[in-house]
Amino acid sequence: MFERILVAFDGTPESRRAYRAALELAVRFHSSLTIAIVHPPSRTPDGSELQRLVPIDSEGKTIAMLLEEMEADARSRGITSMSPVYLQGEVTPALVDYLKRVPHDLAVVGSRGLSRGRRLLLGSVSSGLATDAPCAVLVVRTSRTGRAGEP
Repeated sequence: MFERILVAFDGTPESRRAYRAALELAVRFHSSLTIAIVHPPSRTPDGSELQRLVPIDSEGKTIAMLLEEMEADARSRGITSMSPVYLQGEVTPALVDYLKRVPHDLAVVGSRGLSRGRRLLLGSVSSGLATDAPCAVLVVRTSRTGRAGEP
């Protein structure tokens, strides 16, 4: 059913929950898993490489470190095909463009649970993907209490 699953990942708690949901589905359906990381456009040729090495959480972990942990976790769960893809640009258009060029059966994304007003002002990756992605989209939502629920 879902041979190829893509999950949008930026290191936030919401994207970590989306990864766990995508991993569960990949295990269940014996799917390949693509971890998509979108960086803003860089003015230097190696800007994306440097961004992978910048600590992004309170433990000082970088995207590169988190990806290593995720890959080890996926392998221990039987996932044989997991690969990161680094994109540049605005998040939603970059993800949609990639999905059009490299077809996947499902895209998984976390949601911060923005109010309608904040969604209008800030935009919403989950709303944009649900509207524009050329595949099914699973949005892992935040609960009404403000805490993101476990998948």
